[in-house]
Amino acid sequence: MAGKVHTLKPDVNYQRISPRKKAEEEVSLKERIREAFESLLLIILFSILIVATAGVAYKSFIYFKVKREKNHRLAEKMVLEEQLNKLTSREILLDKARKLGLRPPKEEDYIYLK
Repeated sequence: MAGKVHTLKPDVNYQRISPRKKAEEEVSLKERIREAFESLLLIILFSILIVATAGVAYKSFIYFKVKREKNHRLAEKMVLEEQLNKLTSREILLDKARKLGLRPPKEEDYIYLK
């Protein structure tokens, strides 16, 4: 073999599939429809899952936003009630009345609204 060139000729021998094997390997229409249906079902289920997840995330976001706003409003309400109680307390009103020159109230003082 030394010094000789060995050429390879293309071989005509190819893998020919016999009609019987080809018929066995061929997928029936029923199987193709079943596979397509399974694929479609998976796509639909994943789509539903994504939409449901997005919906739950949005509802959670809104819930916590409203909850945070509620807590903020309650704190603001407490501050305003404190200011209201401070400004309408009896001592403050008596002090304002004295500054305006009004007399202090007595037990016999009644106001009748008709």
